[in-house]
Amino acid sequence: MRLNIQAVEDYDIEALRALLIDAADDLVGAGHTLLESKLPWDGHPILLADADARPVLISFDLANSQAALVSGLHASDQLSAALPWVNQVYAGLQRLEKRPRLVVVTREPPPGYQAVLSGDQHLSLFLCRVLQVNDETGVLLEALNHDGAATHAVPSAGVTATPRPVSLTVATQPPAVAEDDPELALSDQEASYFQQL
Repeated sequence: MRLNIQAVEDYDIEALRALLIDAADDLVGAGHTLLESKLPWDGHPILLADADARPVLISFDLANSQAALVSGLHASDQLSAALPWVNQVYAGLQRLEKRPRLVVVTREPPPGYQAVLSGDQHLSLFLCRVLQVNDETGVLLEALNHDGAATHAVPSAGVTATPRPVSLTVATQPPAVAEDDPELALSDQEASYFQQL
């Protein structure tokens, strides 16, 4: 089977939200519960409860990594301040009042992310690319550790490995993309990986 893989630059934000919710096992871990798919705060983050009933915010903006980080940190502060109320509203949190985790998903690392990562163990950064594979759209996710190297996305184990795709979640409606756009070409490393499949 021949794979036709292209990077997608023009995508619908709500389709990306749905893809990230589908890939939540890679971002948050198995056993999570979706609490809110679109919070009414800046950046409209996604709210989940992980397997330990800890609230997890997923903030994403592939066009502006700094906005994804800042709005995620702001939403995390808002959630922390409202935690007693949030625990009563969402049964998935089991009224444990645990400090929220923040997962930031963006195309490139935000400026100064090493300092933010080293100062907050409840923050995870993921690099994300939207790809079209045989006319179906998905996301390629890579966890980013404190020194800027991409690692395998195992949220709790802390296992590091060479950069590799973590999740390719496929949607049913692909966005329209120009077929012969040179900006959408895969890097040599991506092409090599997909040839090995």
